Amino acid sequence: MGPDLSARARRRPARGDRGFAIVWAMLAAMLIAGIVFAGTSTQIAMNRLGDATFSAEGQARSVAEAGLVDALAWFRRQQTQPVSTFAPQRNLAANPVVNETDDTVVGLVREYEMMPSLWARYEVRKPVAAESFTDQDADGRYDYGEPYLDTNGNGRRDPAREIRDISVDRGFAGTGTVWWVVSHGAVYRRRDAAQPLGSAANPKVASADVAAEVRRFVIVPPATSALCVKTGTGTTIGARARLLGGSKGGLITKSGTGTPTVQVGSEVYGSPAVGTNPTYDDSISTTFGVTMPELKAMADASWSSAALFPAKIGDFTLNIVPGPITFDDSRPLRGTGVVVVEGNCTIAAGSNSFFNGILYVQGTLTVRAPVYLRGTVIVTGTADVAGTGGDFSEINYDPAILNEVLTMLGQYRFSTATYEPSEALPDGTPDEGNLVRLQHSGMTLPGAALPAPLDDSLPPVGMGG
Repeated sequence: MGPDLSARARRRPARGDRGFAIVWAMLAAMLIAGIVFAGTSTQIAMNRLGDATFSAEGQARSVAEAGLVDALAWFRRQQTQPVSTFAPQRNLAANPVVNETDDTVVGLVREYEMMPSLWARYEVRKPVAAESFTDQDADGRYDYGEPYLDTNGNGRRDPAREIRDISVDRGFAGTGTVWWVVSHGAVYRRRDAAQPLGSAANPKVASADVAAEVRRFVIVPPATSALCVKTGTGTTIGARARLLGGSKGGLITKSGTGTPTVQVGSEVYGSPAVGTNPTYDDSISTTFGVTMPELKAMADASWSSAALFPAKIGDFTLNIVPGPITFDDSRPLRGTGVVVVEGNCTIAAGSNSFFNGILYVQGTLTVRAPVYLRGTVIVTGTADVAGTGGDFSEINYDPAILNEVLTMLGQYRFSTATYEPSEALPDGTPDEGNLVRLQHSGMTLPGAALPAPLDDSLPPVGMGG
């Protein structure tokens, strides 16, 4: 018998079946590819959206920081110093034009185009006074339950908000020395130029708030003298050293620290030529009115090492450098301004240093000729000043130079870095990270608990207001 062809035919798949299988396989592959592509596209879109959001938020912070810079410039421009009232003006009809803000009601306001259809706005708003209250327990701060005047009708006691004078809080008498400045920045998508920013046609994309302190630069030397040295014993004024105090002191030291040595061949003149001061205080906080970290924040240049200090400082600048530092012929001490040395300072022989302003040495000072210093020199340790060969080392008390330096440097400047302001409690205490509110709600915070009196201005848990 021959082969069973009918059985073989039954075993062989039909050509149409094979075609359907291929089609279904292709459809499945296309479906899977589509799903993968869609997922990838979605992920890419989400990444781009995240990048755009992050970029917008960063731009908003930059806008807010621009508001801080403009506010500092506004304080510096005011003819009456120190500034006691924050009130930017606008009068385009005046001659010359007064254009300090876009909105005098709000405060210091500017709007500007960042790129097509993307606009920025910053606001440094006028101060809002704290709502008054009756201090029933006489502790000097608002406690929950004490009567207060709800001027805005929101049902809770509001502390001071926006920019404000904090001179008294920082230990200064009077007004205008230190201001706390907060700037609100925002970025808007502008589709309709006829509508204001923030309207439905021009929505806000991102916003940010930043704050900083600005203060007038204050210098109060421990004595009015050409050379102020804290310690008398160990201080030597050698031959060819010349201290000229004019109607002020030539050399003043702190009372009770011994007597300086004034050698033959030196020239010390003043009223008195050599004297003492019982209230002598040359600390950083007294001389400059701030701590060293704050002084560095205010400085035009705070050098990380003595090797980086320049051969000439910028005119009318505040410079801080760590010691020990030596000024010599390759790098003399030159320029006009204020130099603060955190350590010992040596002006070597042959340096030909010529400096105008205030030299503050937080250590010992050694000076050799030729040197000419005009203004005043303050030394927290001892000083050794002498000439070299036929040259003099001269320190000349110059009130005109000091007045010029103080006028130029005494303008407002940032005394803190910028930061995001925290929401304040009803008594005005800043609540960094809402930690006081979290603890008040019953949450146990990591580490030591915050002092209980901090939440005295908050209502009992479960109550509003």
